[in-house]
Amino acid sequence: MKKKLLVCKLVLFLFLFLLSYNACPSEWNFSFYTYDGKKYNISDFKGKFLLVNFFTSYCAPCILELKVLKQLKENCKSKNFQIISLMLDKEGIPLLPKIVSSRELNYLVGFADSKVLKSFPDLSTTPTTYLIDSKGQKVEKLVGYKSYHNFLEILNKYRICKN
Repeated sequence: MKKKLLVCKLVLFLFLFLLSYNACPSEWNFSFYTYDGKKYNISDFKGKFLLVNFFTSYCAPCILELKVLKQLKENCKSKNFQIISLMLDKEGIPLLPKIVSSRELNYLVGFADSKVLKSFPDLSTTPTTYLIDSKGQKVEKLVGYKSYHNFLEILNKYRICKN
């Protein structure tokens, strides 16, 4: 009888552990500020697919990719999809409003601080973009410049865009 009780407790513990493991990790509870000073929490996008792009102001492929993401935003009309680009270099912060306005970016662009970066410990180069599913799981990591068609192919794989 004691063995059965022990086994039941072990099964219950494992079930609860796996349930919490698959949930959105606690480190996902981060905030970021956009270039115009608006604060967002990652939980504001709960239930949506997120394309989270990291870039630096001095990276030419990164700056080119921002325009690609703009085009993607214009053509992917899903309400369950959000693009977020976050700048990594503090030195570029004064340039960010000009980067956004000169490229007429139509999606959220902000700054990545150390709390944001803790959620992406495998981030090592720019540009790097992560696709996060509606359950908060990282499902794709894209390193280096990607074309519009590269992004569209990945989004279509998850049936995000209706193009």
